[in-house]
Amino acid sequence: MSNVVTLHGDKRWKAVIDYRADCGSTSVEYYFEEISELHNLIEHGPDWNFLIRCTLTLNRPDNGDAQSSSAKVEREVRTSAE
Repeated sequence: MSNVVTLHGDKRWKAVIDYRADCGSTSVEYYFEEISELHNLIEHGPDWNFLIRCTLTLNRPDNGDAQSSSAKVEREVRTSAE
Protein backbone atom coordinates (compact mmCIF):
# COMPACT_ATOMS: atom_id res chain seq x y z
CA MET A 1 0.00 0.00 0.00
CA SER A 2 2.69 2.45 -0.97
CA ASN A 3 0.13 4.90 -2.38
CA VAL A 4 -1.45 5.51 1.04
CA VAL A 5 -0.58 8.90 2.54
CA THR A 6 -1.68 9.70 6.08
CA LEU A 7 -1.97 12.89 8.09
CA HIS A 8 -0.59 11.62 11.37
CA GLY A 9 2.59 9.66 10.86
CA ASP A 10 1.89 6.11 9.80
CA LYS A 11 -1.43 5.76 11.61
CA ARG A 12 -4.14 4.39 9.34
CA TRP A 13 -7.31 5.29 11.27
CA LYS A 14 -8.73 8.39 12.92
CA ALA A 15 -11.51 8.25 15.50
CA VAL A 16 -13.31 11.32 16.82
CA ILE A 17 -15.27 10.42 19.93
CA ASP A 18 -17.82 12.80 21.40
CA TYR A 19 -18.70 12.56 25.08
CA ARG A 20 -21.32 14.31 27.20
CA ALA A 21 -19.71 16.75 29.60
CA ASP A 22 -20.81 19.35 32.16
CA CYS A 23 -20.35 22.08 29.55
CA GLY A 24 -22.28 20.24 26.79
CA SER A 25 -19.99 17.89 24.93
CA THR A 26 -16.31 17.31 24.39
CA SER A 27 -14.47 15.61 21.52
CA VAL A 28 -11.40 13.43 21.75
CA GLU A 29 -9.36 12.61 18.63
CA TYR A 30 -7.36 9.39 18.37
CA TYR A 31 -5.02 8.12 15.66
CA PHE A 32 -4.19 4.42 15.51
CA GLU A 33 -2.98 1.73 13.12
CA GLU A 34 -5.21 -1.29 13.70
CA ILE A 35 -8.99 -1.13 14.02
CA SER A 36 -8.73 -3.65 16.88
CA GLU A 37 -7.12 -0.88 18.98
CA LEU A 38 -10.32 1.16 19.06
CA HIS A 39 -11.96 -0.71 21.92
CA ASN A 40 -8.93 -0.11 24.17
CA LEU A 41 -9.01 3.61 23.39
CA ILE A 42 -12.69 3.77 24.34
CA GLU A 43 -12.19 1.66 27.48
CA HIS A 44 -9.27 3.81 28.70
CA GLY A 45 -10.72 7.17 27.68
CA PRO A 46 -13.41 9.13 29.46
CA ASP A 47 -16.28 7.08 30.90
CA TRP A 48 -17.85 5.24 27.94
CA ASN A 49 -21.29 5.64 29.55
CA PHE A 50 -21.11 9.29 28.43
CA LEU A 51 -20.22 8.44 24.83
CA ILE A 52 -22.44 10.25 22.31
CA ARG A 53 -20.87 9.10 19.06
CA CYS A 54 -17.71 7.69 17.56
CA THR A 55 -16.81 8.73 14.02
CA LEU A 56 -14.22 6.49 12.44
CA THR A 57 -12.48 7.47 9.21
CA LEU A 58 -9.57 6.31 7.17
CA ASN A 59 -6.81 8.81 7.92
CA ARG A 60 -6.37 10.40 4.50
CA PRO A 61 -5.13 13.86 3.48
CA ASP A 62 -8.41 14.47 1.60
CA ASN A 63 -10.57 13.38 4.59
CA GLY A 64 -12.01 10.61 2.40
CA ASP A 65 -13.41 12.99 -0.22
CA ALA A 66 -11.79 10.97 -3.00
CA GLN A 67 -14.02 8.04 -2.03
CA SER A 68 -17.14 10.05 -1.19
CA SER A 69 -19.88 9.50 -3.76
CA SER A 70 -20.96 13.16 -3.66
CA ALA A 71 -17.36 14.30 -4.22
CA LYS A 72 -17.06 11.84 -7.12
CA VAL A 73 -20.20 13.27 -8.72
CA GLU A 74 -18.87 16.82 -8.35
CA ARG A 75 -15.57 15.83 -9.98
CA GLU A 76 -17.36 14.07 -12.84
CA VAL A 77 -19.61 17.09 -13.42
CA ARG A 78 -16.60 19.44 -13.48
CA THR A 79 -14.68 17.12 -15.79
CA SER A 80 -17.56 16.71 -18.23
CA ALA A 81 -18.16 20.49 -18.26
CA GLU A 82 -14.58 21.19 -19.36
